[in-house]
Amino acid sequence: MKCAFSNELLALYVEGDLPAVDAELTATHLTGCEECRQFLDQLRERQSLLKSLRQETINPSSFAGMRREVLSRICDAQQTFGWAVKIERVLMLGFRRRGYAFAGLAIAAILSVSLLAQMRHALPEPHPSGAVFEGRDTLLRPEGYRQWVFVGASIGRESFHNVYINRPAYREYAKTGTFPEGTVMVREIASSKMKKEPGLDGVYEKEFIALEASVKDSSRFDGGWGFFDFTDNDGKMKAKAQALSDGTGCRSCHEERAETDHVFTQFYPVLRSARAEL
Repeated sequence: MKCAFSNELLALYVEGDLPAVDAELTATHLTGCEECRQFLDQLRERQSLLKSLRQETINPSSFAGMRREVLSRICDAQQTFGWAVKIERVLMLGFRRRGYAFAGLAIAAILSVSLLAQMRHALPEPHPSGAVFEGRDTLLRPEGYRQWVFVGASIGRESFHNVYINRPAYREYAKTGTFPEGTVMVREIASSKMKKEPGLDGVYEKEFIALEASVKDSSRFDGGWGFFDFTDNDGKMKAKAQALSDGTGCRSCHEERAETDHVFTQFYPVLRSARAEL
């Protein structure tokens, strides 16, 4: 759907809970927007269904328990669909005040209205921006890292190394020059191949062959950082990886050779330029 008019205003307009100025603004918009009028009709149908039901008193303590359960189930969506949570509160307060709906149908109506708005304006799923652990030192494979900040690429002996940093950590580093707790660096390794076409000399990336990560978490790892390899022995990517032991040499290499807090900033102008702007 293309119209970007506020879903929250439309939902509160149905309830008659808008201030006069906002109500007038919404009414004016509806006169010229067929899409929003159709959406409003769908909301009104659900409200009419609720108000047509016979009244039934709900035990206050039972209602409070049901309300807590509903809120707990949708709390994860508050940031993405904040307006839906506000509508839920309007409906819940309305049920408690008027007592004209069954508790079960109240919950169904809340979810129905929320889902309707979510389908109307499909938003991208939030990308994970940090490390997720299983137990103390087992890291789940980061998702969505290709939409993090691309730090840069380097060419190894027979491979390319593409490096990403999670966005909150990059913003903090650009602001302070320090990698904060929770920093996640991902290195995705791709095989290389020589170009053979006339006039196209050079080397290009062919296939992804390995995935590694490092996480700054002083509460979990000595020295502040943990290092992980998600590549199985057969070359497949694992869903989770345990922190590498010090015997692998990974930690000592980063401690001795990395320019800034276990990170090879000397190889990545994106990070160097961010620090230079301080």
